[in-house]
Amino acid sequence: MKSSGSTSEQSRIYNERIILQLVRQKPGLSRGYIAQQTGLSAQTISVITGSLLERGLVKVDGKVRGRRGQPSVQLSLNHQGAYGLGINVDRDRISAVLLDFSGHCVLSLEKQVSFPTEQTAKEIALALIADVKARLQEDWVKVQGVGLAKPDYMDAWLDSLVTDAVQRTDLEGLQAELTYWQSDAFESWLSEQTGLPCYKENDAIAAATSELLFGAKTPRKHFFYLFVSIACGGSIVADGECYSGAHGKAGSFGLLPTATGKHGRWILEALSISSLKRFFAGHDLPWPTVAAQWQHPKCQQLVDQWCQEVAFEIQPALSAVIALYDPEAIVIGGRLPSSVLPQLIDAVQTCLAQQSVLPVPDIGPAYADETAVTLGAAVLPLYETFAPQRELLLLASSQTLKP
Repeated sequence: MKSSGSTSEQSRIYNERIILQLVRQKPGLSRGYIAQQTGLSAQTISVITGSLLERGLVKVDGKVRGRRGQPSVQLSLNHQGAYGLGINVDRDRISAVLLDFSGHCVLSLEKQVSFPTEQTAKEIALALIADVKARLQEDWVKVQGVGLAKPDYMDAWLDSLVTDAVQRTDLEGLQAELTYWQSDAFESWLSEQTGLPCYKENDAIAAATSELLFGAKTPRKHFFYLFVSIACGGSIVADGECYSGAHGKAGSFGLLPTATGKHGRWILEALSISSLKRFFAGHDLPWPTVAAQWQHPKCQQLVDQWCQEVAFEIQPALSAVIALYDPEAIVIGGRLPSSVLPQLIDAVQTCLAQQSVLPVPDIGPAYADETAVTLGAAVLPLYETFAPQRELLLLASSQTLKP
């Protein structure tokens, strides 16, 4: 089998990204510090940092005088040097987030819509993009791309997931319209409308990416992200990166069968906001619309019952995840009401402890709130454009710092 090494251009790009990563992690560093951390020559560092300064990706924060010679400049990331735009198309809303180069959320927008069709999604997306352009004005040229996050199988399991009374009267018609989401047409349309590259991931992977980059101060390198929304899914993070598998379907937790089928044959049906809404309706209790209503004793009792039952339904699948992947943690995020999530975590922890032979990893809430998916989508163009990746080098140069 023939292998090819890296070109000088690949090495230059990779070294540039390594330097950007260092500047991001340690603002105010000097070229000397970069040399110590990377082993790159002073000339290489000077050329690369000069290019980054010229392109406005880094800035000079000041100078530090050493023991001898000329003072060294302090380099920091220019937060306004680049932007990432993220769009999340979910089964009940479309949202957008604009991140600056530091990962700070500059703008967050959202529009509620139940199972958006092509025309509805395009109208909402155009309005959101217009709002972002109005905010950035001439800085729109600094947007590196559009990250698109959406659930897989938008047109499937409608009988379980659709709760809108009007849409339920014609599920076949709705399914026909939703087949649009099986293709990459919306991704291509976004590129055409913005003039930018579009990077697509499913919602669970986007949320896990957000957790990976914005989560704990000491990031976990091996965890399983369980994403709960109108349906649910999962993502495997291995060695600090989302693992997609041979066909991009690794971590498809929602497609595993439930233990008994009481809340749906598949986990995506049982562990979902749709499932909880069906449970409330089945017990003649209206869906809470304000935080205080979730604290009502009858509501708390129903939530606890649902959590216990769903934890039992997903326990065999989670035990399989633990046995096959051995994660250091299971992170549960998404869009469950904030008062429901702790009860679900307790129920899952208890059920696993009772049934699993292997040690149960830490189970806890995700760092980001329900914006995690859109944040993760907005990170995609910045990550693809600026983050050091192994794929940039097929054969590591002796001059290049390994990730």
